[in-house]
Amino acid sequence: MPKLNKKIFTQHHAILSDCVSINAPREYVWDILCDLHQYPDWNPFSYKVESTLNVGDPIDLYVKMEKRGLRQQRETVCIVNKPVQLSWNMKLGAASILQAQRDQWLTATGEQQCTYQTSDTFSGLLTPVVLALFESDIKTGFNAVAYALKQRTEMLWQNKEGKN
Repeated sequence: MPKLNKKIFTQHHAILSDCVSINAPREYVWDILCDLHQYPDWNPFSYKVESTLNVGDPIDLYVKMEKRGLRQQRETVCIVNKPVQLSWNMKLGAASILQAQRDQWLTATGEQQCTYQTSDTFSGLLTPVVLALFESDIKTGFNAVAYALKQRTEMLWQNKEGKN
């Protein structure tokens, strides 16, 4: 019987968005990021998301990919670290087949500024197939989210600040 190559099972590949600077407080951006009901108004990639955002609960993602069209996927919320990190993950069969974790990070760079970046880290035997089929769409979609979040947040923050 041939020996299994353990490197195949432990290799990870991450797809990252641009790191986008947002002119609004991190907590304010967090509130927009977690307001899933408003996603259809601003999020061009995950145009609909349904979840309680409680760790261990499902999250249903409705995604519009540029090349692959509309997709629906159920994952599991795994990290809610307000106002720093929001993450969910999935596993297809055994972890050695395919697993992925989507992370969204907000990093304060000042009292009224932060950065946003998102990534999806894949591992398992099917990773090369997933990357061949979806990497371009994921990268494009993640950047669209990052810049749309910036635009949405800054517009709402400026309107809020203008009223005070």
